[in-house]
Amino acid sequence: MTPMSPSHDGLVSRALAAFEATPAALQGLAREFTDQMSRGLAGRGGSLKMLRTFTRQPTGRESGRVVVVDWGGTKGRAAVVALSGDGAARVLNEDVFTFTDAQKRGTAAAVFDVVAAAIGRVVDAHPAAEYPLGFVYSFPARLEAIDRAIALALTKGWRVMDLEGQDVAALLSAALRRRGLARVTVAAVANDTVATLLLQTYQARGADPEARPADVGLILGTGTNQAADLGPAGIRNLESGNFDGVAAIETRYDAALDRELTDPEPGAQRLEKMASGRYLGELLRRALVDSGAGGRAFRGLAGSAFATPFAVDSVQLSRIAADHTPGLDGVDAVLRELRATSTQEERAAVRDLSAAIVRRAARLVGAALLGTLRFIDPALAEGRTIAVDGSLWGGYPGFESLVRDTFVELVGREAAERIEIAFVKDSTGTGAAVIAAAASERSQACSSG
Repeated sequence: MTPMSPSHDGLVSRALAAFEATPAALQGLAREFTDQMSRGLAGRGGSLKMLRTFTRQPTGRESGRVVVVDWGGTKGRAAVVALSGDGAARVLNEDVFTFTDAQKRGTAAAVFDVVAAAIGRVVDAHPAAEYPLGFVYSFPARLEAIDRAIALALTKGWRVMDLEGQDVAALLSAALRRRGLARVTVAAVANDTVATLLLQTYQARGADPEARPADVGLILGTGTNQAADLGPAGIRNLESGNFDGVAAIETRYDAALDRELTDPEPGAQRLEKMASGRYLGELLRRALVDSGAGGRAFRGLAGSAFATPFAVDSVQLSRIAADHTPGLDGVDAVLRELRATSTQEERAAVRDLSAAIVRRAARLVGAALLGTLRFIDPALAEGRTIAVDGSLWGGYPGFESLVRDTFVELVGREAAERIEIAFVKDSTGTGAAVIAAAASERSQACSSG
């Protein structure tokens, strides 16, 4: 368990104990994760989608200029990326585009015209004869080919009236034609987690053509997801944030959070709600309010932002973890930003409870990763590579060490040391460029053959 100071043991010991995930529970989660992967691939249900991605591992020699679009919310980004063919990539130009509330409730054509306009701005700065385009579409979709994705019901407050059931690649292509950008061709619709996996392979093989490809991709930021190269079954998008085998580890805070949310709906994204950056601050807020209810502890929370759901975020948890001052001045600064006052004893309680919540998240992530690795290699006999991106992984002090400790605890040091973790920062756009370049090269080869 996360160490506690005796002076505040009585205030938060119950909450601290609730967030302790035992090795036995984590082993059970890993086994259930592996089992649900099998069920998903076989079409026998389960919470892991195991979606086809129609992608292949890159050679590391992909080259040329590629347009990438990353869109899945109110803001998006278009860029021109130059791939060198030796594992390196460089962003030549980029443009951020935004949508108004009216556009979020308007027509699909109007939405894609905004995207095409941003593409036009980045392409005009770097003229070329033709551009393949990689489209990271971060709303629900059903991929039917590398360049065909059927939009499902929108999330995040979007209500575009005529998008559901349409091919988003075709809609973007039509918008590009309306803008006179026929030289830009949608080559691939990509998933951000798959982009992370394939970018790590591109970089490794660019340096050494014989390098083994990455086995697993992980995004751990606001949300979380895994992708994995499953050999004959291809590269799959697991949609692992939806994994529901968490009953042995959830607390009453998790259960209440899941029950009270409408987006994602109750029962959905259970792993994500316990392990990703969007929810960890909210779990801390709930636990602190509960620990102080009806007693003398945490009276300084009264009238503060702690009364507001989601007022605490993972960036603040990272700042709390980074505070090593004797008086916990950094914790005090975070609490004051939230209009809360505290004693030093209470600040120590906040620090320890925050650490316990994040430690549990890291252990959940580690167990889920082992579930995937055991599906690929049941004995964990060979070296394996996990490619990771995301603000929680990269921003919280020591998060990777917490995951590595979980590996050692669950499979032993020898097997754990065969697992390489590669942090691939800001991978989405560049990874999508690799996917699009590889798809374009395959398409040209098929046409010429």
